[in-house]
Amino acid sequence: MAPDISSTASPGPPLPPTNRLGLRATAKVSAFLALFAVFIIWPSYFHHKNLMAALGSDYLPDAASFADLPDVASFAAKTHVITAARDKKRRPLNILILYPDDWRHDSIGDEHPERVRTPFLSRLAREGVRFTHNCVTTSICWISRATLFTGQYASRHGATRLYCPTFQKKENWEATWPYLLQRAGYWVGHVGKWQFWEEPGSLFNHTKFFEGKHWHGERHAADMARDEAVVFLRKRPKKKPFALTVAFYPPKPVGSSYEPGEQWSPDAAHKKMYKNFTYEEPYNVTEAQKKLPDFLRRKGAGVGRYSERFGSELQYQESLRNYHALITHVDEACEAIVDELKKEDIYDDTMIIFTTDNGMMLSRHGLAGKWHPFEESIRVPLIVRDPRMAAATVGKLDESFTLNIDLAATVLGAAGLDPHPVMQGRDIADLYLSEGSHIGPAWRNEFFYEFPNEDMVSATALVQRDWKYTFWPMHGLEQLFNLAEDPYELEDLVVIKEGATKYDGPHNERLAEMRARHDELKEEAKGGTEAPQCIKPKK
Repeated sequence: MAPDISSTASPGPPLPPTNRLGLRATAKVSAFLALFAVFIIWPSYFHHKNLMAALGSDYLPDAASFADLPDVASFAAKTHVITAARDKKRRPLNILILYPDDWRHDSIGDEHPERVRTPFLSRLAREGVRFTHNCVTTSICWISRATLFTGQYASRHGATRLYCPTFQKKENWEATWPYLLQRAGYWVGHVGKWQFWEEPGSLFNHTKFFEGKHWHGERHAADMARDEAVVFLRKRPKKKPFALTVAFYPPKPVGSSYEPGEQWSPDAAHKKMYKNFTYEEPYNVTEAQKKLPDFLRRKGAGVGRYSERFGSELQYQESLRNYHALITHVDEACEAIVDELKKEDIYDDTMIIFTTDNGMMLSRHGLAGKWHPFEESIRVPLIVRDPRMAAATVGKLDESFTLNIDLAATVLGAAGLDPHPVMQGRDIADLYLSEGSHIGPAWRNEFFYEFPNEDMVSATALVQRDWKYTFWPMHGLEQLFNLAEDPYELEDLVVIKEGATKYDGPHNERLAEMRARHDELKEEAKGGTEAPQCIKPKK
């Protein structure tokens, strides 16, 4: 319930004895305050109450109901009330997150029509903002999903092992946006891929899970996600705002096979669309693979999966045709879900976010999979359509470094709530709701990347616009890339001369600076706390 601001006014101290002139002055001040109350405060109050009524009487809880949330009580008072001063730009919205798996940043049709067709996403980008340098802080499915809900680095949320969702434990879940939105009166759903051994059940108001394959009997996973999203929209309580995540399983590959294109299974109609597409590598991947560190060439899963998917010309062509056919199928499914918003007349009351959990190497560097800090792995699409956007903003490309840790704060911001104190990202709306360049402090110009899973090849990196420092802790190897001159990261500048034990060359100063900054951001990513630990992962 919105607070009754008329009951919070203090009568103030008693009027001191004064002369007739003082009384006249006081009367004038009182008259001014009365007019101010009538014309300014009172309309704002009723505007606020009308806004709450339109959303449903149970939209916002009392501040006291936040008291049992960890670290929330101190900021509850400012998060549970949407002030009239921010209504114009911060009015509560419905939220739809379209979230496919293994989709690289450059697989959007308006950018590369010779490679892929995504007519719906191209239109969505023209109605919103597309962020061209959006990245994940860890490039693997389940860690990215934990980051999506928590707004935290893996070093902080601790869900680094498959089948062990530490973020799902009660004390951790209560700091996620699905929980906070439900406490604020939202109807929250998740359909499609979940990936963790415990289905969330009561963690959401609505759930439906299907994953692990492209076909479930006669039904395709893209169609199942589409249909279940429409079910959610039609059956939701109409007086409540909602938030829905549609986690598509495609275009993620399935299984292990050397048969050309077999790890991607589009339906016949979408496969036919790509029968005449031909794909070319931007450089010689065989030579690029030779430049990889020895441990990636000899033991990395990326090389093994490369030989399965892309080892021959036929494998390469069929794999990319089928991969992009799945993308087009998901594009159409996304369009059908958004069409339902339009049918229900809530399109202009809904923030739509399209992004993905990680990129894909797709044979670059002679690798398959993701995991590593290469651009193809860590950069993913991000399109935001927000009804609050000014006309001058719509359709723009934004090159800011946005990250998947920002999504939680962005979702809460669309609901008029501040992020939980343990969240580490920032509301992306600050980049497009301002009349200048952005709202608040300067946006980041660098970020820390981590892949902390030692079951594979762990790595960390400092990513800047023109430079990247990469560290492979299991092997004590440093790399430095000049992204401005070497965007494909083919030439490591840290070349140790024969007989030497460490690098000594023209990039000494930059290497030292980036190493130091990398270490600073690594500590910041931990958040000053010990990450939750998985005691006994199970399937």
